[in-house]
Amino acid sequence: MSEENAQPEQATEKTKKAENAAGKEAKKEMPQGPEYTGYDADFFVAAQDLLNAVGKLDQAGYFLEDVSCIDMQEGFQVVYHFDRFDQPGRVGIRVMISRENPEIPSIYDIYPGAAWHERECFDFFGVRFKGHPNLLPLLLAPDHDGPPPLLKEESALKDLHQIYPDRTHSSVSVDSQEFIQAITNCSNKPSRDQS
Repeated sequence: MSEENAQPEQATEKTKKAENAAGKEAKKEMPQGPEYTGYDADFFVAAQDLLNAVGKLDQAGYFLEDVSCIDMQEGFQVVYHFDRFDQPGRVGIRVMISRENPEIPSIYDIYPGAAWHERECFDFFGVRFKGHPNLLPLLLAPDHDGPPPLLKEESALKDLHQIYPDRTHSSVSVDSQEFIQAITNCSNKPSRDQS
């Protein structure tokens, strides 16, 4: 190999090492949540407390990111993600409901944008949102008569401890100091732009 050809290879190798080092340094500087979740706060809430919890988040200036559902051994876990535009404070609310009676209050009256998300959960999991103004199929054909398409086979269902191994799964009272302080502290953190 000539000396001319060796220099570009050495330069390329140095460039790769510099890029790898810069990438590792950037990963160190990326803001991380309290754990690997990406949440500043994450709570299990009883179904009867959902509207109270969501109302408190709305009053604290949170917007609804999405509503989703997980089919589990214990039933369905309906998951709500909230955040703020100008301040950190991503909050997850998780509600367990039974498979035999998959019904939960609709949050449409507080966050009208939830209508589409709730309809999607109804389509794919059969979860009924009590008080929803238009709980009709969103993505499935209106005449779909089979089971909801995202239900898992019994053998594929995981339990709470498999999915969340290092945490408690008991519901928190939304009137508790723990809940109020967590959403208040999240909303009082400095702006993301300042970090």
